[in-house]
Amino acid sequence: MEWATVQHLDLRHVGRGQKALQPHAAAFHPSQALVAAAIGNYIIEFDAFTGSKMSTIDIGAPVVRMSYSPTSSHAIVAILEDCTIRSCDFDTEQTFVLHSPEKRMEQISSGTEVHLALTPLQPVVFFGFHRRMSVTVVGTVEGGRAPTKIKADLKKPIVNLACHPRLPVLYVAYADGWIRAYNIHTYAVHYTLQLDNTIKLIGAGAFAFHPTLEWIFVGDRRGTLLAWDVSTERPNMIGITQVGSQPITSVAWLPMLRLLVTLSKDGTLQAWKTRVMLNPNRPPMQANFFELAAIESIDVPRILSQQGGEAVYPLPRIRTIEVHSKLNLNMTAGDNLKNRAAYTREGRKQLFAVLQGARGSSASVLKEKLSSLGSSGILADHQLQAQLQEHHLKGHSQLTISDIARRAFLYSHFMEGHAKSAPISRLPLITVLDTKHHLKDIPVCLPFHLELNFFNKANRVLHYPVRAFYLDGVNLMAYNLCSGMDTLYKKLYTSIPGNVEYHPKYMIYSKKQHLFLVVYEFSGATNEVVLYWENTDVHTANSKGSTVKGRDAAFIGPNENQFAVLDDDKTGLALYILPGLASQEVDERNEPVEQNQSVDSKVGLVQGSMQFMFETEVDRIFSTPLESTIMFASHGDQICLAKLVQGYRLSADGHYISTKAEGRKSIKLKVNEIVLQG
Repeated sequence: MEWATVQHLDLRHVGRGQKALQPHAAAFHPSQALVAAAIGNYIIEFDAFTGSKMSTIDIGAPVVRMSYSPTSSHAIVAILEDCTIRSCDFDTEQTFVLHSPEKRMEQISSGTEVHLALTPLQPVVFFGFHRRMSVTVVGTVEGGRAPTKIKADLKKPIVNLACHPRLPVLYVAYADGWIRAYNIHTYAVHYTLQLDNTIKLIGAGAFAFHPTLEWIFVGDRRGTLLAWDVSTERPNMIGITQVGSQPITSVAWLPMLRLLVTLSKDGTLQAWKTRVMLNPNRPPMQANFFELAAIESIDVPRILSQQGGEAVYPLPRIRTIEVHSKLNLNMTAGDNLKNRAAYTREGRKQLFAVLQGARGSSASVLKEKLSSLGSSGILADHQLQAQLQEHHLKGHSQLTISDIARRAFLYSHFMEGHAKSAPISRLPLITVLDTKHHLKDIPVCLPFHLELNFFNKANRVLHYPVRAFYLDGVNLMAYNLCSGMDTLYKKLYTSIPGNVEYHPKYMIYSKKQHLFLVVYEFSGATNEVVLYWENTDVHTANSKGSTVKGRDAAFIGPNENQFAVLDDDKTGLALYILPGLASQEVDERNEPVEQNQSVDSKVGLVQGSMQFMFETEVDRIFSTPLESTIMFASHGDQICLAKLVQGYRLSADGHYISTKAEGRKSIKLKVNEIVLQG
């Protein structure tokens, strides 16, 4: 996995006639693909997928901290340099002053540390200044709740605030490392997150919350990363590690990759994975909970230069990172305030030390030492290779990396030519590329398919479906194509234990049977298929559904009255017969058929499974309209069709299915090819 740039948000032409500006705050919309950036006195909203500018609003003063309001569809709440709290509504293109300071002359700068927390359960915002002894709460809509100052029950400076994304809890971090959880309605204390005296903490610098589990990640200003499980009455610490010596300024959970990202004050960005608890009766070791993820370090010059961007020197420091809560989109904001002359002097000092230490060493050793300097030493790697290639094409004598290093040391203008002290007016949107998981950025949804002979018909009229289905956690969601509204169609699980992590993987739907097959992956590498019959009768209650064990599922036959489930071991296959097959046989004998059969009764009529066994492991199975035929795929090997009939090779485990391509329709895959959809 590696970091890559999706696109750059162009902010160069904001406030024409003014000097070049640099964005100083940004935020993602909690559910939509929208991103807002603050530059100067303006807040600009972009489409996160296309990078198109959607609206620009002059909010009156530079923004210090801002966030989308989770209780409104399209508004931002921001703290400005004049110490006012304002709401910016992009739909009405209006701004409202929610709170004004007592002292009109009070001013702060964009680098001032202020704390802002919003909850989706109330239209209010909690805010406070760093190391003050109180928190202020005010409504986020015009005419809402009046400003109220809440004095903390602990007489200690407050260093951070955060609201739980699902529960009515406000977390207040104090300077000695204590974190107290308060009810957002009554301000009663729920619990306190506190370590023993053997571990020294100096206060939370950042919070992050797991999207499904009741885990809280805390980045301390001492460089310590902690994880707390608050699903029980007495919360306990489940993980701790030392990230570095610098304070942790940002912590974020990447939902698509299930990784945790930390950003330190010196600009160091690290990704961590959490160990899965295989034995629920035995908690994991706290020291082993966090593990560095197998992801390449972020290359800032490469990020800035990709997708039509431009590398900036001296190397800007990453100041903050924002992560979209549902998409694989991230945003980094940096600063480029170093002096050009000071940069050149510092670069020469570093180069001199490297060249002196590498005297008599081989070229490979020198190259390794120079690459460790990064862009602070000579050039970014991609520009360095370009220079070497240019000299080679011109037919000059072979130029080596050591030649460029010595030239950079002897002639300081070589590096000065690449030093730019101008502000960075482009904001890069970045993502994490994972070659092993091509569909990670796409929500689990039902695609629309046209019939194969659609374009050959004389009357090509396409009847679009009313809604599109997708999965959001345990919820089956319906997006109305006409109104654009999202509705909760069905909650597939009524409850899941707080210590179990789950992720939707696939969703298959039968139009003829009105049946959803939804595959979920649970912690501990177990998988489950949920059966949910869509209720076509508005006068009856929704069906309860049922579950079977398996890692993939597919419908079989022209009437889709059978479905197969692939076992977790990738070799076993279970074939189930739906009640529609029995009713079809009765209908063929011209006997009356009960059409108003309840969906709950269908669940009980699913006949027991017939067991089959693949000769080798299979990665995916796909639906086919052919009678008793299934399509399977082995990644890097083949795609093949197989008949599910009772063969002569019967064993105790079931009927064997040959995975050899000889004598059957198949497609040969290359070594690294995989099948995404069938």
